Amino acid sequence: MLRTAPRTDVRRHQDGQGRRSAFRALRSLAGLVVVAASILLTLAQPAAAHPPSGSVYVWASDVRVRSCQSTSCDLATTERLTRVRVKAYCQVDAGEAGRVTDGPYTNTYWVQIITPGRTLGWISAVYAGGGSNNGPVPGAPVDSPSDPTIDCEYI
Repeated sequence: MLRTAPRTDVRRHQDGQGRRSAFRALRSLAGLVVVAASILLTLAQPAAAHPPSGSVYVWASDVRVRSCQSTSCDLATTERLTRVRVKAYCQVDAGEAGRVTDGPYTNTYWVQIITPGRTLGWISAVYAGGGSNNGPVPGAPVDSPSDPTIDCEYI
């Protein structure tokens, strides 16, 4: 009498081959996904460069936040800042047109900030602590023609 392998052994062998084939197919699919993702990332447009940011302390009371670098600009918000630290994106020298004087303090620099209420706007550097008259304040990068990596216009 000739014996043949039981059917269960044949099925186990076939199931093992099926699992290996499924694993190979899954590995190939994963490779295709990685390639597709790489292509999409390569084709994506680069995001606009944002300047580095820091923070400044607003030492005064009821500081108004403007939509541009001058007291003649509209208010960016009705929110007023009083002795608070805010995120500062950058600062620019607005020249004589942007000069603000408050008591013994005077400055032509303006700092672009985010208020605690999440409004983007500008305050005079006169009201940011740590600076000197007519100079930038510490804590916020300075937008200047000599440094193309910092540009307040990207915010």
